[in-house]
Amino acid sequence: MDNQTKLNRRFFMKGAGATALLGGAIGGLTLPNTASAKGMGNVSMSMAYDLNEEFNRIGAGDSKWDGIRRRWRPFNVPFPMGVADMDFRTLPHITEALMKRMGHQNWGYQPAPSDYYDNIIAWNKKRYDQDVKPGSILNCLGVLDGVLSILKTYNTDGAPVLIQTPGYSGFFGVVRNAQFSDIENPLKLVDGRWEMDYDMMASQIDENNIKVMLFCNPQNPTGNCWTADEMRRMGDICIDKGVLVVADEIHCDFVNKHVKYTPYATIGEKYAQNSFTLKSTSKSFNLAAQRVGYMFSDNQEMIDTVRRNGHQRGSLNTLGMIACNAAYKHGATYMDDMQAYIDGNCHFLEKFCAEEMKDVKYKVHEGTYLAFIDCSRVARKLGDPEGDQRVGDMLQRFFIEKAGVNLNPGENYGHNGVGYMRMNLGTTHRKLHGALNAMKAAIEAI
Repeated sequence: MDNQTKLNRRFFMKGAGATALLGGAIGGLTLPNTASAKGMGNVSMSMAYDLNEEFNRIGAGDSKWDGIRRRWRPFNVPFPMGVADMDFRTLPHITEALMKRMGHQNWGYQPAPSDYYDNIIAWNKKRYDQDVKPGSILNCLGVLDGVLSILKTYNTDGAPVLIQTPGYSGFFGVVRNAQFSDIENPLKLVDGRWEMDYDMMASQIDENNIKVMLFCNPQNPTGNCWTADEMRRMGDICIDKGVLVVADEIHCDFVNKHVKYTPYATIGEKYAQNSFTLKSTSKSFNLAAQRVGYMFSDNQEMIDTVRRNGHQRGSLNTLGMIACNAAYKHGATYMDDMQAYIDGNCHFLEKFCAEEMKDVKYKVHEGTYLAFIDCSRVARKLGDPEGDQRVGDMLQRFFIEKAGVNLNPGENYGHNGVGYMRMNLGTTHRKLHGALNAMKAAIEAI
């Protein structure tokens, strides 16, 4: 039996044995029993990890489970599917690495693990054939931390920042924090897939003197994995007009079976030289609480300029760096299993909407574990929102109060998100099925 198999058995075995193992190391932690769900389609997985385990997160103080329950009292929210983190037990190698370090009861200054950057480079090379230059990597507290430093360095004239929408809601906040304004470049829905409007993009850049564009690949929340041709056309416009591309590719490890993720910086040297890429293990391995990310560019001069301008992150949270390192060293099979599992959730959601919940429209998306579902029919049934309430806020309240399901309002991601809700599929098949049944019953009772 190899070391990985031993570790998987140690951390994922059922019953008292597993409880005793971890309980002695982490103050009597109690592990829930594993539960399986059937009828979710044919999902090909290694079976090394039990992703059907109903892992109990209540009581840990997290934003997704405990936070939503506090905010919506007295309503129970058994299906919190808003905050973009996952409900699965993390990769056991990560837990073991953290437990080992915690056993050493001194917390003085500590640099990154000696092979930390080597493992970042190896992960991107092996999975995506992307060459990340060793000296080009800058640490970040997260993707938005890096974006903020780039904006403050390269948007010195204070021009608005271009954001494709529906787009990551955090972009709007970081632009405000940098004391800039934003311009929405709306994507167009064509035959169920969101596409770029290149003509509008070009005119908006000219009219507003845009210098920086925030780009998401895969796109959050629409799920687009942009093709090389799509990105080259976008990149040509940006290069021609002197616009820097800042590529948030944090969701790159979640790609459904029918598509491929292509890193923006790999589509050609001229595009790589005019862009930054930002990534993190926080989505792939559910490590958001560890506050560790990184950015890089083929353009070493740009990296050096950001560093000189004040982005000093030589070392980060010790536990976060250890967790990230363990993820990239040992997480390939776990990530493959996760991709297959989320793919199964996507197809189940599509089938359920088509057959059981026809007032909600959804087509299997391409990347991320987030689904952008069209709830405009439900909104019409509910009528006009009250007062200054948005359509998305009305839908959120309805699904929480009547179904116990929290979804994120589509307007959070741009003006063209009205009528849509973002649903987090990073949960067990059983929880997803339960949430959908509850939503269906609530809609039918309108």
